[in-house]
Amino acid sequence: MRRSGVLLALLVLLVMGCASVDPLEDTRIEAEVKARLVAEKSANLTRIGVLSANGAVYLSGTVASEEVRARATALATGVSGVTRVVNSLQIRPAREESTTPPRR
Repeated sequence: MRRSGVLLALLVLLVMGCASVDPLEDTRIEAEVKARLVAEKSANLTRIGVLSANGAVYLSGTVASEEVRARATALATGVSGVTRVVNSLQIRPAREESTTPPRR
């Protein structure tokens, strides 16, 4: 009886160990996150880097505000198959245009 329990445990471990993540799923997730970022009209999110690994989405780059950073996270979180979002976006406000002419 004990031997069959050990064999069952080994079989379960073997099956779980052979389970692999579908790389096409990560490709689909990346594409959908990028599409949502590009479609966002309230902010320019087209320069955000997106990488997906095992359902986790990694966002990188710079954005103009905390609100834009939060919006990018919300858009990525809403994609089917995303298990978590790691947001490494840095906030760098856009430089304001100077109204004075350049010095010569």
